[in-house]
Amino acid sequence: MFKRVLLTALLATFLFSCQQPPESDISYAIAPAVVDSVPQLKIIMTLKANPNGTTILSFPNEAWGQEGLYNSLGSIKLLNVEGAVEKDADSSRIVLMYPKDTEELELEYFLKQDYEDDISTDKIYRPVINEQYFHVFSHNMFMVPENADDHLDILLDWTSFPVGYTIHNSFGSQEKEQFLKDQDMELFGSAIFVGGDFRVFSGDIQGNQISLATRGEWIPFKDEDVFKVLEETLTHQRNFWNDHSQQYFTVTMQPFPQENGSSFQGTGLTNSFATSVSNNDQTDIGQMVYLFNHELMHNWIGHTIKNENEEEQYWFSEGFTEYYTFKNIAKNKINGLDGTFYIDELNRTIRDLYASSVGEDPNSEINYENFWTNYEYSKLPYWRGTIFAFYLDQKIQQASEGKQGLDDAMHQIYADATTNGQKLTHAYFVKVMNSYWGQDFDVVFKKHIQEGQKVDLPALFEELGVEYSPESDVYQLGFEFTEDRKGIASVIEGSKAWEAGVREGDEVFSRSIWQGNIEHKVELGLRRNGEETTVSFYPVTKAAVPQLKPTPENIEKLGF
Repeated sequence: MFKRVLLTALLATFLFSCQQPPESDISYAIAPAVVDSVPQLKIIMTLKANPNGTTILSFPNEAWGQEGLYNSLGSIKLLNVEGAVEKDADSSRIVLMYPKDTEELELEYFLKQDYEDDISTDKIYRPVINEQYFHVFSHNMFMVPENADDHLDILLDWTSFPVGYTIHNSFGSQEKEQFLKDQDMELFGSAIFVGGDFRVFSGDIQGNQISLATRGEWIPFKDEDVFKVLEETLTHQRNFWNDHSQQYFTVTMQPFPQENGSSFQGTGLTNSFATSVSNNDQTDIGQMVYLFNHELMHNWIGHTIKNENEEEQYWFSEGFTEYYTFKNIAKNKINGLDGTFYIDELNRTIRDLYASSVGEDPNSEINYENFWTNYEYSKLPYWRGTIFAFYLDQKIQQASEGKQGLDDAMHQIYADATTNGQKLTHAYFVKVMNSYWGQDFDVVFKKHIQEGQKVDLPALFEELGVEYSPESDVYQLGFEFTEDRKGIASVIEGSKAWEAGVREGDEVFSRSIWQGNIEHKVELGLRRNGEETTVSFYPVTKAAVPQLKPTPENIEKLGF
């Protein structure tokens, strides 16, 4: 009996080991490697060859604000045929040349980290590969055939990594072989791949898997608390949109060192969201609550509901996302936050908008160049869109005696996007809102969005019967940097900067500024006539900016 069981087991093992991997259009076998004492990833790519003797692969040398990505490539060679490989960084191409009528190619290439310093905010979009872990985005990891079909079958083989080495990415967790059938190549090019000493926390929402992959020793919070925030955020957002269609979703979170201040950023990707967060005691879990809620809300606003013209509709994709971030957190008391949080965030946004030097510029000024080069223009659609969404929400609820609100309009916009691919245009938005507002909504829209005039908040607060203060402290830096940011170009007399001793012509050798934040001091190291000094001050001034009072009565009247 024992012999029969043993024979059966051996036969099963033999048959399993002889199973052929599924047929694929492209396969990548990824393995750890060390070349000249440098940890690297070795990738063997197998693909069909172009019979004319030349196959061109795409691999961007510039992407996501990063330049010189070809510096992360090590040696590249064909394994199964004699041939040549040429790297053309200018065109982001890898050119393979080999004998004509070759049917299949095996290409070996190495990927490495191309810098030695610690990871930082300006390095996170480059490959991170060391002895402990790797963190790489697909566009700077996997070469793909130029002009390939929109959908391909892809095989990812991670079996060369040791037992216990975490493999985690946008397509699954702890899977050593991944077969991506009929994979959308655009989505494949927007994915995150991590491995090594990452810890993975998993759960499910209505049968759909969610996970958090993180690493390092976190100072400001515990892994479990972050995962709880993620779980609450996704649950309530999916419930709001009545959308539980995503079977797998992951968030990756890597720490980076930063001595002063806090910094965090995230990138929405295929089935995933990649975050990098400063690991110090000035970072807190509240920042993760905001980050997750804002960025994951983009799964619907910005991703499913797409802008027809990006910057032109940023007031919607960023501003309305910001408003629903505040609302989702407060309505569902994520991490214990409630209506007081909602009012505090609205007040902060009001202060930012009213204090902005571009606060009443027309929407046409929020163009590509201004948005990506000017801080105030980059934040203007967030501020303007948030206040406009709040205004619409309250007015619709008031007119319908609470029977309708902006939520109803958002659900209609979402339904149109999913059923017939409707994109967000100004004309479409006005048409939708006319059924909730009335036939004169185009006048309101033109005034507050296209022309950029501020909403009359004191009048709105009076209508709603809520208590408010007519003035408040607002952010005022009080000086302008020189173009190279190494000196002081001008100072506003009477400002806090002026009172602290900042003067035109001072050289700046150090600075700590929390842009837009009135609760943190500005700290400057200045040099004047060869003498060095340090100054600090709160960047604040009084202004006629209305602020809601966070009273229980106000919280109740605003629906929390």
